[in-house]
Amino acid sequence: MSEKTDQRLSRRSFMKGLGITGGVLATSRWVHATPLRYFKPTIIDNPLAAYPDREWEKVYRDIFNHDSSFVFLCAPNDTHNCLLKAYVKNGVVQRIGPSYGYGKATDLYGNQASHRWDPRICQKGLALVRRFYGDRRVKAPMIRRGFKDWADAGYPRDPQTGKPDGKYFQRGKDKWLRISWDDAYKYSAKAIHNISKTYSGKKGEEYLTKQEYDPAMIHALEGAGVQTIKLRGGMAFLGATRIFGLYRFANMLALMDSKIRGVGPEKAIGGRGWDSYSWHTDLPPGHPMVTGQQTNDFDLFAVERANLLIVWGMNWITTKMPDSHWLTEARLKGTKTVAVTVEYSATASKTDEVLVIRPGTDPAFALGLCQHIIKKNLYDKDFVDNKTDFPFLVRLDNLQPLRPDEFIAGFKEPELTSVRFMKAGEKPQLVKSNRISSYPSPCARILDPMSFMITKPKNMCR
Repeated sequence: MSEKTDQRLSRRSFMKGLGITGGVLATSRWVHATPLRYFKPTIIDNPLAAYPDREWEKVYRDIFNHDSSFVFLCAPNDTHNCLLKAYVKNGVVQRIGPSYGYGKATDLYGNQASHRWDPRICQKGLALVRRFYGDRRVKAPMIRRGFKDWADAGYPRDPQTGKPDGKYFQRGKDKWLRISWDDAYKYSAKAIHNISKTYSGKKGEEYLTKQEYDPAMIHALEGAGVQTIKLRGGMAFLGATRIFGLYRFANMLALMDSKIRGVGPEKAIGGRGWDSYSWHTDLPPGHPMVTGQQTNDFDLFAVERANLLIVWGMNWITTKMPDSHWLTEARLKGTKTVAVTVEYSATASKTDEVLVIRPGTDPAFALGLCQHIIKKNLYDKDFVDNKTDFPFLVRLDNLQPLRPDEFIAGFKEPELTSVRFMKAGEKPQLVKSNRISSYPSPCARILDPMSFMITKPKNMCR
């Protein structure tokens, strides 16, 4: 630095110097005559001595400081149910991170979970915290104006068909009104009661018939109007922590049915619990039909104990990011991995073998695998007999499962264990069930590997 650097450079003098410099540069004959002293290189041997103000360091270090934090459950459509930690500063959520609390969990027997479940959070780097405060986020109960007018008018319906007046249901044109939580509960309860009462009994069947519902569907209601209430624990309710909420509510509607139809508990019927497989068809319906489970019938950590892993119907690396490390660790332990997909997915790039098939040919491909396994006797007979519904016999006359009491004289179902509330500190006891794993059958269990049918003379069972 020059000897005159002790003098403070004011804004006025600096701008004046810039003006002189601009004039000098504009006139080439002055370039060598006027020194550009304001633009000489500055060499600072000790920055701490030259810049004593170090407040910027505190600002830099405090970027990730927070005033408070809270733990919440992230339960989107991928159903990971990750316990995450939100960090709040000045009343605003700034960032989100893992809670590292999974290793602290214990079951009823005191068994502690593994810390290997942590960290659980999507590795996309997306917190989307601005959506918490966005103007499009619904922050209070809302009701359609037409629906509210219909409820306030006493739920008027056409006396012939039971349909409400169409003027109350202008869905695409209607406006939304903000109401209190108490009013939201009230309108919901009254609407469910009105719908259930309207379509109960013979009059309800007449209404549904005139509305051109399928006769088989009307017959399946058994006169209970609550059966027209269809509840699906899907999308926002798919996670295990919430999926049972709507189905539990569907069962609770049996209390309303008992009051409306005046029947006892033995004849009361609840609402309809739909799922994303059978009705919404967002997911493969064949899986729960065969296995009774929805897509995953094992915890993802179990793959590291498998000799062969077939990733089918799930793009593990992309949609199961918090659990993707289990796949990697299984490969490290020698598990052979195969991906069955209709595209070259992110998961396919991580497996040993990839089978790309045409969309919609999964059933044919699966049946081909089953046929080969059965023909070569490569399956575990004990597992198939006791852990799957493959050995179950189905009558061909009514397509219903063959029951033991239909061919075992004097057969009586074992009594179910009643529910008992335990005292504080008492541990539950495991009770062996009286499950019948096999019983004599009048049907010849001949397995045709080509058709997967169990046949018998006289065409009684399959």
